[in-house]
Amino acid sequence: MSGSYQVIARKWRPQTFDDVVGQDHVVRTLKNAIARNRIAHAYLLVGPRGTGKTSTARIFAKALNAAGGPNADFDPADPIATSIAEGRCLDVIEFDAASNTQVDKVREFIIDTVAYAPAEGRFKVYIIDEVHMLSAGSFNALLKTLEEPPAHVKFIFATTDPQKMPATVISRCQRFDLKPIPTELIVQRLKKIAGSEKIKVSDAALASIARMADGGMRDAQSIFDQMISFCGAEIGEADVLDVYGLVSAAKIAELGAALAAGQHKKIVAIVDDCDENGRDLYRLLVDLQTHLQGALLDSIAKGGQSEVLGTPMTTEQLTRLLDGLREGENAVKHGLSEKVNFEVALLKAVEASRARAIDSLIREIATLADGLPADGSKKND
Repeated sequence: MSGSYQVIARKWRPQTFDDVVGQDHVVRTLKNAIARNRIAHAYLLVGPRGTGKTSTARIFAKALNAAGGPNADFDPADPIATSIAEGRCLDVIEFDAASNTQVDKVREFIIDTVAYAPAEGRFKVYIIDEVHMLSAGSFNALLKTLEEPPAHVKFIFATTDPQKMPATVISRCQRFDLKPIPTELIVQRLKKIAGSEKIKVSDAALASIARMADGGMRDAQSIFDQMISFCGAEIGEADVLDVYGLVSAAKIAELGAALAAGQHKKIVAIVDDCDENGRDLYRLLVDLQTHLQGALLDSIAKGGQSEVLGTPMTTEQLTRLLDGLREGENAVKHGLSEKVNFEVALLKAVEASRARAIDSLIREIATLADGLPADGSKKND
């Protein structure tokens, strides 16, 4: 029904290569392949959920089949491109491997139909989502078609778990690895959507939504949609924090500074405050590690020390701090007392960061020993 409500993730789904966010390396390579007429018969798109695998597959199908194609700069209003976007195109067959694992389904929808010529465009394109879910029998049945596909057939596989795919199938595909989308690019996209949808939303709120999405644009858009349903046309940072149990970026920075300074009482006080306000402590642990990772990268870039956390910390100290937090992850997530386990993880990490590495102590002792005579007395200058 025209005019009916569409969720943001569907309404704002990328329709052309230029709409794809955060995957420039994939877009550039696919565009070049089209421009140089070096189009492979099978592609494998690998990456976390919500990073644009299926959208990229559909856009590639449009580029192959739209008027004047193959053409990377196709007109999105072209009838074939529109029918592909709406899932109506007879030449683009989307197959969900998660719910069609059986070999009979693969034969029915793919193997038995590849010989037929395209009905509208130049190519018949099979998009198989979560392809790693296919059974061993299904992969074996598909393999022969992959080895000798008709000239008019293209396969585009999408997966979050390529390790579960047979090497024989992977070797017959051109592989593209889609990356988690950087937070700043997600924020930019959400800001554009907010402007178009006439939603007033603070930058801090958008940053919190992007942080929740963990690099997935679709997840970010879904969270944004939920916040609009919850708050209406105006969304603040506090709204997002309350709904999802997040801790503000400022509070995460404050906790990071307390860890660096070894302020045990302050660490416990911050955790108490977060717990009393119903914050998700496991999520806080994950966000804290991301914050500390930024300090670690800063220390590496600056030759071994960072002051991002307020207290100067060496690369070694930051590494030990992060290792300590990672060791406590399982207890915080699955232990009986989330708060107690979280506090213990933080305090242990602080102590680990302040301890001297045994190898550096050995080196220091060896250096000192080199400066002493055999009887252990101090050498004269």
